[in-house]
Amino acid sequence: MKKIIIPILGVLTLALIAASYLPGGSNAGNVQSMSVSGVGKVLLEPDIARVSIGVRSQSQEIAEALEENNTSAEAIFQTLTDMGIDKSDIRTSNFNIYPQQDYRPFEMGESEEPQITFVVENTVSVTVRDLNSLGEVLSKVIDKGANSIYGVSFDFEDKTAAVAEARKLAIDDAKEQAQAIADTAGVTLGAIHFISIDEGGMAPLTREYAAMEQGMGGGASVPISEGTLTINVTANITFEFE
Repeated sequence: MKKIIIPILGVLTLALIAASYLPGGSNAGNVQSMSVSGVGKVLLEPDIARVSIGVRSQSQEIAEALEENNTSAEAIFQTLTDMGIDKSDIRTSNFNIYPQQDYRPFEMGESEEPQITFVVENTVSVTVRDLNSLGEVLSKVIDKGANSIYGVSFDFEDKTAAVAEARKLAIDDAKEQAQAIADTAGVTLGAIHFISIDEGGMAPLTREYAAMEQGMGGGASVPISEGTLTINVTANITFEFE
């Protein structure tokens, strides 16, 4: 899948012009300064997806519940590897075995003893690198016994270059704002006295799916829409001016 990086110059502006004391030694003295905040944004088209695929089995016999769960889990693992997903991108994230009491409703004024069953839950976290195959992956694992699919999140694996681009845009934005303010105020912009960078990060896009035990039926492919991801960086810079 082609990756798209679209820089967007931030428009958030916070400017303050004030006379203040800037610490820099005993001879620093009073220096006039202004503080501005610049924002840089970069849009990314995701190149990976992460999904949690679960199998939940239940039976009155713990061995039977475990065997049923293992059979489905092995079939799912084989299906994933057959579709080209590397074993290193498949890992067990949760495995539970616990008893569960099932109470029956009152009948003729009496209630039966609660029935004890055993539940086995096995969840694997999978990284899908071919997003074009994600819908088919979900459909096939459901057919193999997956009965719960938790949040499907889309991400960009290596964001180093995108973060650097957003940081540059944020600094450039702050500089442009400071220069515009200085020009309007009729003062001369000086050196940078203070700078801080807030790389706010990027929240992956998430989709939620609830897979039914009977599967999709007919080998249908689950529809998937990735959308775009946004990286935001804010640069807070204090400039001296004369």
